[in-house]
This record gives sequence, structure tokens and C-alpha cells, in this order.
Amino acid sequence: MTKQMIDQQELPKYIAQAIPELAGICKKEKCRNPYDFARQMLRYTSAQIMDHNIKAAKECLALGERLYQKGNKTIKNAIENVFVYSFSLAFFHDENKREEVIPIVPAFLYDLYKKQVLSSHL
Repeated sequence: MTKQMIDQQELPKYIAQAIPELAGICKKEKCRNPYDFARQMLRYTSAQIMDHNIKAAKECLALGERLYQKGNKTIKNAIENVFVYSFSLAFFHDENKREEVIPIVPAFLYDLYKKQVLSSHL
């Protein structure tokens, strides 16, 4: 039987296969846990959006979705509480940027984001 979930030890290799440049940044920044990786994913995605490299940003957002869906509980928490939680500040605070980014955010992550926003205002 094959293992379904990605755990912390597999995370660097999984990221390296998906986005080698991001893996290099994570190695340089000495990412030690899923929260460190999620912070670097957010920075990398933000930088790609600022450079209007929408293809690379879309790949990173898709990676975030895959990690959330395939990751263990710690990875899911890091994606939700670091990566997705920061969408408002990183991507959606500026009207022009929001219009550029919303179409590339995977529906699953956007739904997760909307749940966070709604629950934070209760």
C-alpha cells in the first residue's frame, strides 16, 4: 500500500519537484518546518505577482492547494494559517492586484480563504 499523505520530511523533496527555484530559496533560508516553507511560498508567490509572472504565481498557488490536500495535519495547518491567511495582506489589499490574482487562485484555496475571512468577522 502506498502512502497517501505528505509529511514534513517529504516536503522539501515535494517542493523541489514542483518548483525548483522555491526549493532553492527554502534551502538558502534554512526552512525547518512546514510553517517556514509556507512563509517562503507566500513570499515567492508575492514576488512573482509583483513581477507580473502570473504563470509562476499560479504554479505556486496550485502547489499550495496540493500541499493542503495531500499534506498531513501539520502541513495543512501551515498552508491554511500562514499561506492562505496572508492572502488579504499579500494579494487582496490592492484592487488592481486582487483583480489580477483572484482568477489564478485555485477554487479550493479561495473557498478556504473566504471561510477564514467570514469566521474572523464573527
